[in-house]
Amino acid sequence: MTWHDVEQGVGRSIFDEKIPTPFVFVDLETLRRNIAHMQALAQMAGVKLRPHIKTHKIAAIAKMQLQAGAFGLTVAKLGEAQAFIDAGIQTSYMVAQPFVSTEKIRWTLQMSEICEMFICLDNVELAAKIGEIAANESKSVEIVLIVDTEYKRFGVDWSQASQVAEQIARLKGVRFRGIRSHDGRIYRMPTLEERMQVAKEEAERMAEVADQIRQLGIDCDWVSIGSTPGSYFVLRNGWTEGITELRPGNYVFHDRMQISLGVARPEDCALRVIASVVSTPREGEALIDAGLKTLTGTLDRFSEGYGLVIAIGHDGEVKSLISNSAPGTSQSPQIFLERLWEECGLVRYEGEPLRIGDRLVIVPNHACEITNLAEFVFYGSNDQIDGFWVAEAKSKVW
Repeated sequence: MTWHDVEQGVGRSIFDEKIPTPFVFVDLETLRRNIAHMQALAQMAGVKLRPHIKTHKIAAIAKMQLQAGAFGLTVAKLGEAQAFIDAGIQTSYMVAQPFVSTEKIRWTLQMSEICEMFICLDNVELAAKIGEIAANESKSVEIVLIVDTEYKRFGVDWSQASQVAEQIARLKGVRFRGIRSHDGRIYRMPTLEERMQVAKEEAERMAEVADQIRQLGIDCDWVSIGSTPGSYFVLRNGWTEGITELRPGNYVFHDRMQISLGVARPEDCALRVIASVVSTPREGEALIDAGLKTLTGTLDRFSEGYGLVIAIGHDGEVKSLISNSAPGTSQSPQIFLERLWEECGLVRYEGEPLRIGDRLVIVPNHACEITNLAEFVFYGSNDQIDGFWVAEAKSKVW
């Protein structure tokens, strides 16, 4: 798609054949509703919101989150923070993943002259190296310790975290600020009750670790927990005692995973991929022009296929495949996105045949990967395109 194609798309329907497919579309009304809802829940609970921007990587959306009341932003990598700073967003940043190299440490120190920068890590040796470089430049870095509450990814085991925090707090060039977690177990639990239990455990264990650190005479200003489903469960059940901030990311868009987890409905999903039927080689089968390079190969543990088809459009006629539904409801058996290759996908369907040129509106399994792949992201309301974004932090993986 060229700049001309993108500009010509503004003011048209997403079903207009003059707009080349596949493309990504964000429904603004749904996006704003999702942002406002999470912010309201956090404010009612008296905790701060520091959204993770890896989901969208778009400065305009980050500004919406901050204007709604978010305290700061979470990034995965330094490049994302730099992209947003360059876009004029001067706020408090938490870099969620550890990094190494002298150049990245110096880069962080440069950005910290403009914005508050919290660096997350789980290793005393790395903290010492960062602190040494900072001290040599007569500066200090804000360190947040990553705590593992049983997810087994990054983090010091929660039972040992207070001792590690004490060691980090003693280092030169370092200012220990708090702890953060991300308990991804919630994404693999088969029942709603088990997911809620993980969210509760994460919050309780983090609050306990913070108390243990303070008992050692060390300030622990930030007690930060993450994930969209975890944030919803913690906020709705009042499990925020001892928690200072939440770092959900996916909530701005939602996706098929969030539907399966019971925290969203199809109509809560703001990001969609629009693809066209380009072949109908066999009865009950069609091929679309979106594949792995658009929808990604991520599967949803609790549903089948590579996305949820929520509408079909052709020649001005639009058929919705969803109705007002409860969280956890998946797609109608009418249409099933069975297989993806790099540039195309196989759809199986029942009932009324799909036709060449039909446009499918697809909610991806995992929205957090989509804008990083898209050259442009259209936005609008009621299936009409009002404008487009270029994701400033796209491909910023360093």
